[in-house]
Amino acid sequence: MLSKSDVMALMQESIDSLKRSGLIETALPVSDGAVLLGQESSLDSMGFVTFITDVEERLNRKTGKDVYIVLTDLQDKYPGAAQLSGAMFAEYLVSLAAS
Repeated sequence: MLSKSDVMALMQESIDSLKRSGLIETALPVSDGAVLLGQESSLDSMGFVTFITDVEERLNRKTGKDVYIVLTDLQDKYPGAAQLSGAMFAEYLVSLAAS
């Protein structure tokens, strides 16, 4: 079972990879308060979609399962949230990995 810290490290690996490849320009330290989606996010729409896809692939390799990130599930889990934080996304990923 993956812990929150495992998932946060996985998310950071993904961000670092996107930075190295030039898909995002600024480094984003993944933390509980990091804004991944919404106002103040360092990720543009293309960067966010690529980040989600990359995290999903990494999570699949790490768990050995077919795990799918469904953005509407995040909306249901956090209704009315104006931003997606690192903590919110990590919590969601931990629950996906456990199911």
